[in-house]
Amino acid sequence: MDENKILAVIGRIHRSGNRFIERELKQHNIHGIAPSHGDILYQLFIREDITMNQLSCLIDKDKSTITALVDKLVRLEYVKREQDQTDGRIFRLSLTTRGRELKPVFEAVSSALLAAVYEGFAPEEKQLLLGLLDRIKL
Repeated sequence: MDENKILAVIGRIHRSGNRFIERELKQHNIHGIAPSHGDILYQLFIREDITMNQLSCLIDKDKSTITALVDKLVRLEYVKREQDQTDGRIFRLSLTTRGRELKPVFEAVSSALLAAVYEGFAPEEKQLLLGLLDRIKL
């Protein structure tokens, strides 16, 4: 095995995972959402609301990227953005009813993705793989 290919392999896995997610979302008749929206939606599934700044820190993306992704989710009526009652500089995000309806779909897609990723892996191999990947520091 060529150990110099590690980033290429990780990149290939990432792209394959994104294609998988896109196919699954289409099968569930979800359009307009990209895999890059997943981190945002996940954070909103587990929190009642969140500020743009908190979201940026939690998913480790810069504010301009977050803004573009959130803008699309707002246009698609999955997320609402409201100015904070006490500080007008802060915007709070929350799911709309339509956004909350995505949760079971995202859970199903996530389960299917994990099943595909770990197919053929023994439980101890999964733990070993995760441990090794967690050790990568860039």
